[in-house]
Amino acid sequence: MTQTDPARRRGKAPLVAAGYTGLVAAFALAYGVAGSPEGWGGFLALVAFPGSTLVVVAFITAHLLFSSPGEVDLSDETAGPFDPLVQYAGGALVNVLLAWGVFAFVRHFVREARRSRR
Repeated sequence: MTQTDPARRRGKAPLVAAGYTGLVAAFALAYGVAGSPEGWGGFLALVAFPGSTLVVVAFITAHLLFSSPGEVDLSDETAGPFDPLVQYAGGALVNVLLAWGVFAFVRHFVREARRSRR
């Protein structure tokens, strides 16, 4: 068995992750620039589901923790055209990191299970 260079061993997973994040970012940018049309929000929320929710909760929590009590305003009137980009593209990035963590854990678990059988 020959050993290969670790840089060459990488499969298509980084390309798929970058493509997924890029597509979600492109759709989120188009969604924000188009003025948030009706039908796109549900699709973007579905595509970036757990990550976009975690990003929103993190931003709201940070806003509530680090702002003075009188200036807390969470209304939609202050939203700009690039705000969906942060929510959905950030959510896609969080999803990629979550998937990477799960796969790394499974790989580690399988490696340890094989080692314990010997």
